Amino acid sequence: MRVVFNADDFGFSKGVNYGILEAYEKGPVRSVTMMANMPGFGHGIQLARENPGLKVGVHLVLTAGYSLGGPYGTITDDAGKFLPAAELSRRVEAREICLDEVETEYDAQIQKIMHTGIWPTHFDGHHHAHSLPGIVDVFLKLAKQYGVAVRIHDKSLLSGEYADIKTTAAFSQDFYGAGVSLAHLKRILSDNGDELEIMCHPAYVDPWLWQTASYNTQRVDELAILTSEELRVFMDEKGIVPCSFADISNQ
Repeated sequence: MRVVFNADDFGFSKGVNYGILEAYEKGPVRSVTMMANMPGFGHGIQLARENPGLKVGVHLVLTAGYSLGGPYGTITDDAGKFLPAAELSRRVEAREICLDEVETEYDAQIQKIMHTGIWPTHFDGHHHAHSLPGIVDVFLKLAKQYGVAVRIHDKSLLSGEYADIKTTAAFSQDFYGAGVSLAHLKRILSDNGDELEIMCHPAYVDPWLWQTASYNTQRVDELAILTSEELRVFMDEKGIVPCSFADISNQ
């Protein structure tokens, strides 16, 4: 069985970056998605260059921090700060979002990462905003344009012109919040097929993470579990091989 432990939020802060790096060096994380608009971006790029076995994708952002393109009419406030997730969802439902703005901003984030010399392995989205109606169409358009794999909640969308976009055979977001325990992670690993992505958020808590993210101390618990000897032994016994999105083959 091959499992992609994808660490979201790479680039959020140095504490997040260092936690993810430890989950790579001492645990099964081989895949990350980077936030191009956060303070830890440059530090994350440096770590990625120093650790080529850690494969980097793009964690596309519409609900945290400031946009790269400045103020937009429908997806930021007047200062260029992204809207809270609940307000973005409301505007999507009310059809008040300009999808051209989404595409412009998503592409700016992708290009910022690519201009560092890193070609992303895959795309996903912060707070799963990439799965919202309309926005998911922009997301898939860009994934096809750049020829990368995706995290996708509705796999039926990978048909027609998007049939050649890769994703893992299964995806779990259950190693999160109340689901963060070694016993629960073992169940997730035991209940899926031959290829799986597990979303994770290992980190150390630094001031920026503490002040700006409600999901903070739980990330330290994730890190402890992911780097534990018990998990390593379990994965070895079950023949579970950690991999990245560069290695996937199924949809």
